[in-house]
Amino acid sequence: MKNALNCVAAGLSSLLLLAGCGPRAEPEAQLVGVYAVKTNGALRELVKIERQGGRYIMRDKVRTPEWSEPKMQMQPVTRERWNRITTDTANTEFVGVSSDQLAIFKVPPGWQKNSFKTETGYFLFYSQGPVEAYKL
Repeated sequence: MKNALNCVAAGLSSLLLLAGCGPRAEPEAQLVGVYAVKTNGALRELVKIERQGGRYIMRDKVRTPEWSEPKMQMQPVTRERWNRITTDTANTEFVGVSSDQLAIFKVPPGWQKNSFKTETGYFLFYSQGPVEAYKL
């Protein structure tokens, strides 16, 4: 019996070791999805982040009721870019993708900078500033 338990333990250890050797998921992959904003108290789909090949792209529903063609490519946000976009100098945990016109971030729910506070932990950042986002 002890021998069988040792074999099972060795097998599980090997599986765990092999699982750790596989490809690592990019943290930005968790941002893939549809995001809504509140308009007059109702959620309205606004932005969709997709992964196509090795890049992230954004589609929107700003001017049409259907998703647009891919509007822009988005890149993972570095700590330096995060500091520049948000002016946050704390060691805030974040994941983000951005283009020159738009960024989307996931931060701890309740994160606050100046008068903006996100309850959901998601927000869009564009030329007018941050906007609370809801991942659907």
